[in-house]
Amino acid sequence: MKLFEMKNEKWEMRDGKWIVFLGLLIVAGAFRITVAHHWANDAPDDSKTYARIARNLLEQHSFSDSEAAPYAPTLIRLPGYPFFLAAIYKVFGHGNNGAVRIVQALIDTATCGLIALLAFYWEPNKDRRRAAAIAALALAAVCPFTTIYSATVLTEVPTMFLAAAMCIAATLGFRKTCTAEGTEEAQKHQASLKPALKWWLVAGLLGGAAVLIRPDSGLFVAAIGLTLVLTALRVPTLVGLLARGKDPTKIGTLNAGDDRRRLFSWPALLRPFAAASVFSFAFILVLTPWTIRNARVFHRFQPLAPAHGEMPDEFVPRGYYLWLRTWLDDERYVAPFLWSLDTDPIDMDDVPPHAFDSTDEKNRVEALLEKYNHPGGSQLPNSAPQSPQPTPSPQASPTETLPNSARSTRTPNSTPKNTNANANGNVEDSGDENDQNSNSSDQADETDNPNESAQSEPEPHGPVAMTPEIDAAFAQIARERIARHPFRYYVWLPVARAETMWFDTHSQYWPFEGELLPFEDLDYAHYQHIWLPLFAGLTGVYTLLGALGGWLLWRSRKFAAHRWLLLALLIIFLRLAFFATLENPEPRYVVEFFPFLSVLGGIAISHITYALKKPQMHTDKHG
Repeated sequence: MKLFEMKNEKWEMRDGKWIVFLGLLIVAGAFRITVAHHWANDAPDDSKTYARIARNLLEQHSFSDSEAAPYAPTLIRLPGYPFFLAAIYKVFGHGNNGAVRIVQALIDTATCGLIALLAFYWEPNKDRRRAAAIAALALAAVCPFTTIYSATVLTEVPTMFLAAAMCIAATLGFRKTCTAEGTEEAQKHQASLKPALKWWLVAGLLGGAAVLIRPDSGLFVAAIGLTLVLTALRVPTLVGLLARGKDPTKIGTLNAGDDRRRLFSWPALLRPFAAASVFSFAFILVLTPWTIRNARVFHRFQPLAPAHGEMPDEFVPRGYYLWLRTWLDDERYVAPFLWSLDTDPIDMDDVPPHAFDSTDEKNRVEALLEKYNHPGGSQLPNSAPQSPQPTPSPQASPTETLPNSARSTRTPNSTPKNTNANANGNVEDSGDENDQNSNSSDQADETDNPNESAQSEPEPHGPVAMTPEIDAAFAQIARERIARHPFRYYVWLPVARAETMWFDTHSQYWPFEGELLPFEDLDYAHYQHIWLPLFAGLTGVYTLLGALGGWLLWRSRKFAAHRWLLLALLIIFLRLAFFATLENPEPRYVVEFFPFLSVLGGIAISHITYALKKPQMHTDKHG
């Protein structure tokens, strides 16, 4: 297999462009290593859980998140990232998260190179492919939204790398499997199925590895699978013809009239069917050992981590989560209503007015929260805090399993978000200090400001409990709300959650993390008035460039370009639609979009620069 040569198209840099390419890679690596050193962050609950499992693998030879004997096995996490950490700990020392961050910085730099390669293959015009690759690399190299995860011991970095690598393998597989052009070269290219199946095997293995790192990576796999099916049916071509007002029954949809008769014939579908079979087999093969392990240890079919990060027979308040999904439409409500569940009281004053359809419903919710805050008639030692400061649940967080749980991958922030307590790392974490990176020389000081601890210290309170009885009552309220306003539940709220995830500052884990609005709440001490508008503007720039690149792929009217556009849209909107249905709309769930926005943005920039140079070239030619 020749990775850098297909159809006589070679990945090579001419006229000194390789120097630009190498320079951008160096910039990407230096940027990520600098961020990993200066803004190291081990505070999120999931970082501690992953590190604990990795140490138990090395020291106790058990996949367990226990802190003491008997180190019972667990399934609340998939094994990919703990084994990744364990491999680094084995080489550089147990608990050495500094080494983890450097390795992640290098992996994320490699991801930038993969993004450039993907833009090279997706650009339909051969003359602009190198320019598209360089532009995509530049966008990826300086992207702050993905770079910060090099400094955080979470799954985003390896997930983005594997997703990009899988897309490149699938792209090469597509080009050897589905060719619409009726040229002699295309026919020669399709003569052998074996090279295509090799690439689909690689894509399936990478997809399975990505899912073992982070389960929602299955959405990337689904996007590729759907693209394979739809392109096999020539859907992009047919849609393009209809959009241009042409009748596909009167012209050759595949550039030849007789192709219409062969469109759904067995020979036409054999290659995509074989590719899909190999892709699916490889994907399932990677998940099989973990599935067998869970069946033997826990006597249940569990190929992925549980949806709510729960152990077998552990109670999950699904009714309460359903009630949250009937009104929760903004990240600001996630901390007080999800991350603090079963650890802190829930203040009725924090519930927004749109969470109720009537006074009677509000009274029912208030009564349920009173039962939750005072289980068995217990009393708070003092009055309930007006703005309860959530503390992390001791249980595992499902956002690294499946992201619809109250057990967060992030340490909750207080509300409002723009406070000093937000600076780089949520210092209110109360977890085991041994889970911090004690061996890393570049660990950032999480409590430089002595006032931060005082600000984030929760007031004392009595026990709280979400019981099955309370949960069932919340479920009844939720069903009533859905029955009264199905459009709100199934359409309006998912759209609102998608909007709040996408159009965010995406500043999580930076020292100035926070929300842009309202402006009067911005923290000038951490320069939020400078950085948050900048980050919001960058989000808009990447979005606009991505949209322009997608439009240019559509405008090219080439079968392959429409296929890449379809794949990009499915990668983005399948994931966005899935997370928009959950009760915790965190912007970090869409950070994996930015590599693909960089690809599309690189294509857009190459067209823009070509259009700007064209008049000058014309002047030089005739001047």
